[in-house]
Amino acid sequence: MNENEKIAQEVKAWRAKGGFTAEAAAKVLGIPKRTFEGIEQGRGFPYPVLLRVAIESEALPLQAMLENSPRVEHQRQKSGRRV
Repeated sequence: MNENEKIAQEVKAWRAKGGFTAEAAAKVLGIPKRTFEGIEQGRGFPYPVLLRVAIESEALPLQAMLENSPRVEHQRQKSGRRV
C-alpha cells in the first residue's frame, strides 16, 4: 500500500467516525470539496503530514464539526430549531 492509499484510508475512517459528508469534512479541514474527494480516492495531497495532524487533532473546532454533521442537520430540520 502506498502513501496516498494510506492517507485515503485514514481520511475515510476519520470522516466515517465523525459522520460527515465529504462537503462538511472538506469545510472543517478548510479545503475544497473536490480536493477532499481526491484525497479519499487516493490521489494524494501535497501536505500529508499536515492532513494527518488535522484529522488527529482535538483542536479542530467541535462546533464546526457539529454544525456540519448530517446527524445534527437532520435533527435541526426535524425539530425546527438550532441544535
